[in-house]
Amino acid sequence: MKQRKYLSKICALLFLTCVLVVPAVHAENAPPDGISQQIGVGFKVLAGDAFDGTAIGANARFWTESNFGFEVGWVRDSGGVKGSSEGVSVGVSAHFDVIPVSALYTLTHVDTESVYIRPYVGAGFNIARLSASVSVSGYGESASASDSATKVGGQGFAGAEFTFKQVPKLSFGGDIGIHRFAGDSGFAVGFQVHYYLK
Repeated sequence: MKQRKYLSKICALLFLTCVLVVPAVHAENAPPDGISQQIGVGFKVLAGDAFDGTAIGANARFWTESNFGFEVGWVRDSGGVKGSSEGVSVGVSAHFDVIPVSALYTLTHVDTESVYIRPYVGAGFNIARLSASVSVSGYGESASASDSATKVGGQGFAGAEFTFKQVPKLSFGGDIGIHRFAGDSGFAVGFQVHYYLK
C-alpha cells in the first residue's frame, strides 16, 4: 500500500511539473537543423525489481511541436519452472503482457557538435495481462490448470534520448523510474532505440 501511495505521489508530481512549466516552452528548444523527430518506432527493454526477469517489446514515441510527447508500447516478461520427483512431473509457466502509455515532457535540449540530447520526464498508466498455467503428470495420469487476470498500473520515470548527428533518424535512450505492473511495484531501468520516420 505504501508503494502504491508513493507511486501516485511521483506521478502527480511529474504531472504538476509539466503543467507548471508550460509557459517556459520556447521555440529555441526545437531540434536543430537536420534532425526531425516527430514519430519514432523501435523497441524497449525493461529490467528491475518491479517484475521478475527482463521485459522486451515494441515501442513508439511521438513528439509534438512543443516540448510535450507521448509514448506507447508493449512489453512481455515470461518464465517457467519444470521439475520431477518420484515419477511425478510438475511444470509451471507464467507470462505477462504490458501496454504502457505515458506522457513525456522535456524542459530543455542539449545541442553539441556531434550529439543532440533530449532529457525528459514521463508518467502514465499501463494495462497488464497476467497468465499462469500448471501441469502435473505421473503414474499414468495428468492434470493442468490455468488462470489469467488483467490489472491496471502506472509508471513515473526520467531519462534522456541521444541522437548522433551523423545518423539523425536513429536515437538511443535510457530512463529509470518507479513502475507498478500486475500489482507489484518497484524500480526499473529502461533502454530503447527508436527510428524516426518523420
